[in-house]
Amino acid sequence: MKVYAILCNPGHNRIYYKASLKLSITELSLMARKFSTAYEHVRHQNIAGIDYITFQTDNELSGSDVSILSDLSFAYALFEIETLNGNQYLRPIKPVREDFVDESISTIMKYTGKTNELFTRMMINVAFYSQDNQNNIKLLDPLAGKGTTLYEGLMKGYNVYGIEISDQLVNESYHFVKRFLETARYKFDYSSMKISGPKKSFSALRHSFETARTKEDFKSKQTRAIEMIAGNSLYADKFFKKHFFDMIVGDLPYGVQHGNITNKKQTSLTRNPAELLNACLPSWMEVLKPEGIIVLAWNSHVLSRDKMEQLFEDQGLTVKKDDAYLQFEHRVDQSILRDIIVAVKK
Repeated sequence: MKVYAILCNPGHNRIYYKASLKLSITELSLMARKFSTAYEHVRHQNIAGIDYITFQTDNELSGSDVSILSDLSFAYALFEIETLNGNQYLRPIKPVREDFVDESISTIMKYTGKTNELFTRMMINVAFYSQDNQNNIKLLDPLAGKGTTLYEGLMKGYNVYGIEISDQLVNESYHFVKRFLETARYKFDYSSMKISGPKKSFSALRHSFETARTKEDFKSKQTRAIEMIAGNSLYADKFFKKHFFDMIVGDLPYGVQHGNITNKKQTSLTRNPAELLNACLPSWMEVLKPEGIIVLAWNSHVLSRDKMEQLFEDQGLTVKKDDAYLQFEHRVDQSILRDIIVAVKK
């Protein structure tokens, strides 16, 4: 038997300390299902006044297991706990992780209403480790805002795509990405095009980047896509091919800063995501592959989990309901009780 400890990222704990420990245990429990060895006793443990998430395995962690742990949103450092002469010692284990782009891409922009990047990273991990495809991942955030989900996905080497109804937010994101790639000296190509529906039923603007870490990688087509569409997510199936995406990950509107707009002609923002889901889920499902995963965060104060699950099941999705998937609910503030729903398209 081996015992391991993970030191939690201090940036994770700063926002909602107690909730972050619970979320960390849940995330690890889901991702550890991909381990090469059996595991148990995932828990919070205080060692010498410092908080860790600890767990036991039947055998020593393999290189692929360490890679999984290095992917965890909350992982700051990994140790094996060794006992010698009755004393516990922490032996550091080198992480196995190679980001496609520097993680600063996700943290540079600060603005009111931004979804915490570590929480976003956790949602992406839940999506990735809940499906079987490991290569050429295509990720969609249909409510992209300024692009936190896209930046976190690009770090992991995914092809990332976002839809955002606000022209201003997409314009800001486009300029940010272009400036970031130029400053960090990543090789990239850029294009833009206008999209319109029959008889001008809708219009949108697509910004597309193809980027690589080096010129050599670019020439050999070791590139990734990052694309942002200024348009209505209702028309996702008009913007993208059928069965295009492996994963859909997004943070549904749950407050004033996250009010959703299902129609540009609306004059007010709604705090209830049911309207948006009823309108947009059919389109989102068209572009999601069979066996693809959708992971959405929402405020369960304004839409109960039972009703959320029913909305998904009405679209033919299978909601994951085993115990670990039901442990994400946590309080963000007095008015927001955030939860995550995970479902697979059959």
